[in-house]
Amino acid sequence: MRSASLNTAFGYRDFSQRSRKTEWLDQEGIDPEELGRVLHDLARFNAAMLGHTPVLRWLKEVVAYRAEGGPLRLVDAGCGYGDLLRKIRRVAARRGLTIALQGVDVNRESIHIARSVTDPGYEIAFEAADIFEWISAEPVDLIVSSLFAHHLSDERIIDFIAWMGKTATRGWLICDLQRHPLPYYVIGLAGKVTPLHPGVFHDGQISVRRALTHAEWQERLYAAEIPLDKVTIRSFWYRYAIGRLR
Repeated sequence: MRSASLNTAFGYRDFSQRSRKTEWLDQEGIDPEELGRVLHDLARFNAAMLGHTPVLRWLKEVVAYRAEGGPLRLVDAGCGYGDLLRKIRRVAARRGLTIALQGVDVNRESIHIARSVTDPGYEIAFEAADIFEWISAEPVDLIVSSLFAHHLSDERIIDFIAWMGKTATRGWLICDLQRHPLPYYVIGLAGKVTPLHPGVFHDGQISVRRALTHAEWQERLYAAEIPLDKVTIRSFWYRYAIGRLR
């Protein structure tokens, strides 16, 4: 009823299935300066929406879950601007956690920008590569991805889940949006009252409509041959955190 009321009030949008529209950030030939501005403002908006919180909570759980100590190696798949990795580094430093961080993204210009805005002292490695073709030179303990999965097709999401299951020795986490009218219209309203780059809100609304429902995530996990009783699916502010620990 609430979803129907929102659609009635703001104009009908179909949320019954995933949108096939392409986001601006997924296009080729974007001007690097423009891309930098959008990524910067997207990181600001995501931080304001507490977008890193589900990942940080999961990492806290990982540390508590581990039977033994020692360093960890974490890879951020589809790292974009690198803001999640920088946040993880700051939190790890406060907690005295030794963790090697690496970001992988298919967009070379995004990786260049991420490197340029990251303090070398953070010791975060960035690499431009297609995650499905990327082979790590060292074992990977943990894989996280934030706001990446909705960019993929249904088939690629299944491949991504399976890849994480094979690659991460200790666990993995996908943090992504829920397909729901409320965040869609909130993002639209925010675009009218905030000075952030319009591309943030253009892509944000498409992102919501490209996102998956709880039932769809279960279907993708099943197709990737991941036992549902081994995975947690948690909600946080119209986001899902889908994770597994070993």
